[in-house]
Amino acid sequence: MTQATARVTLRQLCHLGLPGPVVLPSLLPVLRQVVKAEHAGFFFCDERGSITNLYAERMLPPAVQARYHDRYNDSQFRLHYLARVAAVRPVSRRSVTPEERANDYYRDVLQPLGVEHFLYAIVRSGSRVIGQLSLYRGDKGPAFTARDEELLQEVLHYLGEALGVPSPASSTGVLEQTVEEGMAVFDACGQVVYSDESWGRLIRLAEGNPITPATAQHETRSLPRFVAAVLDAIDASPQALHRTDTAWGSFAFRRHQLLGEQGQMARGLIVSRLSAEPLRLTEGAAKLGLSPRQSDVAVLVARGLTNLQIARELCVSVNTAATHVKDVFHRLDVMDRRDVGPVLIKASKR
Repeated sequence: MTQATARVTLRQLCHLGLPGPVVLPSLLPVLRQVVKAEHAGFFFCDERGSITNLYAERMLPPAVQARYHDRYNDSQFRLHYLARVAAVRPVSRRSVTPEERANDYYRDVLQPLGVEHFLYAIVRSGSRVIGQLSLYRGDKGPAFTARDEELLQEVLHYLGEALGVPSPASSTGVLEQTVEEGMAVFDACGQVVYSDESWGRLIRLAEGNPITPATAQHETRSLPRFVAAVLDAIDASPQALHRTDTAWGSFAFRRHQLLGEQGQMARGLIVSRLSAEPLRLTEGAAKLGLSPRQSDVAVLVARGLTNLQIARELCVSVNTAATHVKDVFHRLDVMDRRDVGPVLIKASKR
C-alpha cells in the first residue's frame, strides 16, 4: 500500500462513524503505512492521566502489566502523558537512552515489546482530549524524524474524528467476517499448554473488560474463568454458535479435539475477531489499488448510496457522481451496483 493510498484509506476508516475501539484494529496498520512503524497502540486516558482502556498490537501479559502499573505507571506514563497534553505541539518523539537500557523498566517493559524509538501524539476530539497514540520502532529501525512528526500531525484530525465516537455496550449487528484468529490448547485439567501470539490479546478483547495496567492483576483471575465458561458452554451445546459482543467488537469461539503425542486428549479453542462490513469494504478498496476518487466512490456504492447521495457526500454534481460510478464499474469489471461490495470484500481477504 502506497503512502497516498494509506492516507485515503485512513480518512475513509475514520469517516465510517463506527465506535473507536471497533475501528482501532483496522486503523493502526493503515496508520503505520502513513508513518512507518513496527507496531502501535492507543491509550484512552482520563483528565488525571490514568489509562481507562487501551488497544495495542503487542500487549504485555496481564501479570506483567500489573507489575508495570505498580512500579512504573506514575513515573513512566502518567506524568509524561500530562506533560504532552500541556505541550504546544501534540506530536513528539524520542528514543531509548543508554541510561534507560540499564534500568528495570527497559528490561520489564520496553525490551519484551521490542521498543527503542517512540512517536507520540495526543489525540483530541474538538477540545476534548481522548488519549495518546504511540508508534514504535525496534532497535533495527531508525529513530523517528521531524518529517514523521509532520506526517502524523497531518492526519491527527482524522484520528480525533474516529476515536471520539463513543463506544456502545456492544456492537452486535455490524460485525460479520473473521479477520483475525488466536488459538490455545488445554490439557485434560484445563491448563494452557500452548497458545499462539494472538491468543492473549484477542481473549482479553473478547472478555470485554477495560484493559488497563491498574486492572491487569484482576485479569489474571478473570480471564481463566472466562475461558473456562466458554469451554463449558461449548461442551454443553457443541453445535451452537458461541460468540461475545463487547466494545471491541464481536468474537466467535470454536473448539477442536486434539490428540497429543502420547495419545492424551487435549482441547484446542480458537477465538476469531469479526470485523464490521464497512471496514472490510474500505480495506478491499485499498488493496485493489483504486485511485483516491475511485476508492471513495466504490465504498459509497458498496454501502448502498445512490448517485444523488454520493454527489452530496463528495460535493459534486449528480452527473459527475454518475461518471465516477461508471469508472468504478469499469475498473472492477462489474455491471451492477450490487456486485461492487462482493468484489471489495473478496479483495479485503487477500
